[in-house]
Amino acid sequence: TPLSLQAAGGGGAAASGSSGQGLAAFLAMLLRLLLAGGGAGGGAPSARFGAPSSAPCGVQLAGRGGLRAAMCEPQRDLSEGDLSEGGEVGASVCDQEVLSVSERELLSMSDDELLALADRGEEALADGGEAQLVQAAPPVYDGPTPAKGLQGLVCSVELPEVGLVLEVADSLAGGGGAGRGLFVRLAEGVDSVTLPAGVAFCGYAAGGMEMAADSEGGKTVGFALRSADTSVFFEQQLWSVADLLAPGSGVRHIAGHEVERDAGGRVQAISPDPDWGGARYFVPSREQGDLSIMNIGQMSNDLAMSLAGGAGGGDSQYSAESRSRNVLVLVQRLERDPDRPSVARPSRPVSTLAADVTFRNSAPMELGCEYGERYWSRRAEARGEDGFS
Repeated sequence: TPLSLQAAGGGGAAASGSSGQGLAAFLAMLLRLLLAGGGAGGGAPSARFGAPSSAPCGVQLAGRGGLRAAMCEPQRDLSEGDLSEGGEVGASVCDQEVLSVSERELLSMSDDELLALADRGEEALADGGEAQLVQAAPPVYDGPTPAKGLQGLVCSVELPEVGLVLEVADSLAGGGGAGRGLFVRLAEGVDSVTLPAGVAFCGYAAGGMEMAADSEGGKTVGFALRSADTSVFFEQQLWSVADLLAPGSGVRHIAGHEVERDAGGRVQAISPDPDWGGARYFVPSREQGDLSIMNIGQMSNDLAMSLAGGAGGGDSQYSAESRSRNVLVLVQRLERDPDRPSVARPSRPVSTLAADVTFRNSAPMELGCEYGERYWSRRAEARGEDGFS
């Protein structure tokens, strides 16, 4: 079985070689399916593929590190005091239904960057030229590739409208000792697929929120938000905690958390409520059924695990390597409490892209998901206490 994952904080998708109209329709359908409500054993795990017609607007991400920092780290026999760290992903939602790539780029710029851009535009126009906003191309994914093809292939999930194929086979992580892993490749006839940060890539697992972590550990995900900039999914959009709880939003509280507000009612800080007695852990069901786009995210391993848990360089080195190697994070999906409509409660984590990425590989490449240094440190401590090396 794969190692467990963590959780965190959209955008559109572009596939070369597939129909743009079909892609939009498929992603819109998948959005409704994956972000719809559903309990353990029924309905769909929350996840989201962003579509041009349904993506959240004006999403601002505080860099790749900010998005992955919004995750709730996986739990392994941890007490309530060992809840995972939340992180920072700035997100704001606008009223327009669709923003272009250039518009999203402008929204992500600081005031100084906007002023510098305007100055360059004025200079270009003064010289008789044309001012343009140039969007840098997302990096091409270059993950671990099996030298002799996939070994121990379990399943292939084809997404023809998206232009990708997800596969589960023997992982290359940890020197091949991490069990099964999640791989991605282009579908036949597709040259390139580009997806932006903040897009839910697939469902994580079937399961539900519980009072305690799974005693066997591994895949349990804790629910603990520790920053007003942490990103969450709520009602099919990506929000920061501060925006979700802003005055007039209709949501005043997030279950299991204490909030600090300024005089204007704006959220300044959030932290887990130590006295809360509700369900704080997402625990996958023991019976997952057939692997599909709805529950395949649980198979992704941490590709930076060799540097975690004191294995080299500490948190800073692990974090840098994780940003380089892992493209997935887990983002918490919240839902409105039917008995208290102003309260948002946790439902499940979502396997989400941590950064803009382009896939151009026809051969399978393994996808990594950051577990976090905290998880690996806890695991190393547990091994030491149990007498394992």
